[in-house]
Amino acid sequence: MKKKGEKKRNILKYISERWTLFLFSGIVLYFLFGIVLRGNLKNYLLNKNSEMTKAVIVNEENYWGNSPVSKTFSYSYEFTVEGKKYREDSKNEKLKIGDTVWVEYVSSYPKFSRMKIEK
Repeated sequence: MKKKGEKKRNILKYISERWTLFLFSGIVLYFLFGIVLRGNLKNYLLNKNSEMTKAVIVNEENYWGNSPVSKTFSYSYEFTVEGKKYREDSKNEKLKIGDTVWVEYVSSYPKFSRMKIEK
């Protein structure tokens, strides 16, 4: 017959083993879907289901690489969809505040956007 203390330890051991497995699985899934697939999903949706709008370059600096040393940066662009403003890094150091650019965005999720490259 098992003692009361042994039962409690077994239950705690079982919970801690499952919790560790759950936490590890969550971390793996976060990196898999959150980082690896996000860029591919974003590009896929923009290629298949995007709308165009004009955006304005705003005074929000996005520093690149070794920013404190090189001081290389780009400004963000801002656009509005259904009364809500969205911002994203233009990734173009030649653009200046107030410039107008074309942006494509996913109509169902405007946070996914990119500047339209003119050919």
